[in-house]
Amino acid sequence: MAGALGQMVAGLSRKKKSQSLFVVQLSEMLDRLRRTTDDLTKAIDRDAEAFDAVMEAFKLPQGEAKESAARDKAVQAATRGATEAPLQVADVTVALFEQLVQLEAIAAASMRSDLQVARFMAAAGARGSLANVEINLDSLHDAAYVSKVKNKVASLRERLEKNRAV
Repeated sequence: MAGALGQMVAGLSRKKKSQSLFVVQLSEMLDRLRRTTDDLTKAIDRDAEAFDAVMEAFKLPQGEAKESAARDKAVQAATRGATEAPLQVADVTVALFEQLVQLEAIAAASMRSDLQVARFMAAAGARGSLANVEINLDSLHDAAYVSKVKNKVASLRERLEKNRAV
């Protein structure tokens, strides 16, 4: 929704006489927002698939030692995938948030509230995805991987805060 709202702002702003000096930039931003929104939609679909994989791994038998070990391995692999998928969602959503911040400089003043709402939605989406990443990290045993992902999460949170203009 944040991407669609940003596209609306860019598209309508480029039709306003007051923004005639920014038509090329607004058109370029509209294209970027479309691509980012498409990327985000795909990432969200992968996140749902990753969750399904975790649920399937938990259904594996765990009676005998071999079964239990195979189940644990499958759960770890699926949980890692369910960590990477929302991390990608967060990465794309933070990029969308940054594009929306950039759009404010060239958007029509009458559309600033729409842009603010889009930024709120993008920030909420990013924070929600990061929360999913963090909850999944608690279940992973690979300390090096967990540390690497925690650094990426911190970097994404920093980018959100740095660009917080609301």
